[in-house]
Amino acid sequence: MRHLTLLLVFLAGCAAPKPMVDFDPSHNFSTYRTFAFISDNPLMIAEGLPGVSPMLEGRVIQITENILSARGYTRVSDRKEADFAVGFTLGGRDKIKVTSYPESYRGNYGSWGWGGRGYYGAQTYTSTEVRQYTEGTLAVDLYDVSTKKPVWHARAVRTITKKIRENPGETLRAIFGDMFAAFPPS
Repeated sequence: MRHLTLLLVFLAGCAAPKPMVDFDPSHNFSTYRTFAFISDNPLMIAEGLPGVSPMLEGRVIQITENILSARGYTRVSDRKEADFAVGFTLGGRDKIKVTSYPESYRGNYGSWGWGGRGYYGAQTYTSTEVRQYTEGTLAVDLYDVSTKKPVWHARAVRTITKKIRENPGETLRAIFGDMFAAFPPS
């Protein structure tokens, strides 16, 4: 049982960080019934972000539409007729993580001859590990169409792994599920 508890604690520590969500607390979200995307291409991608699939925007739109529809909102094609508009921003940056930790090399030659002491000492040195990785940021913004002001914002940050690159849909569904978990705010 103790091993199972330790494993669960370890796995919980490996979980992706929860998204940051912010909203206008004075805004009344209960009046919203319809939504649209902010433009025909609502995903803004930061300049110079390498390796972004051209299918990513379609996935983001579809996942968002599925989540909002499941919560009772209806997508309308005319943005002017919507209660709120949805926009996305994708960014990323290369990062470097440097970790140093001490290691030791121990010598132990034992005794020499009749009661001699010989060499017995320790030497320490530092190992340094350098890891380069890409950190991606996905933000979702909701704007009130009548006031044209932002009313809700969510942002998620992830290290872009090989698994995420190979299967972005699974990761996006998890991120958007976490972002919209408490939407609409009450």
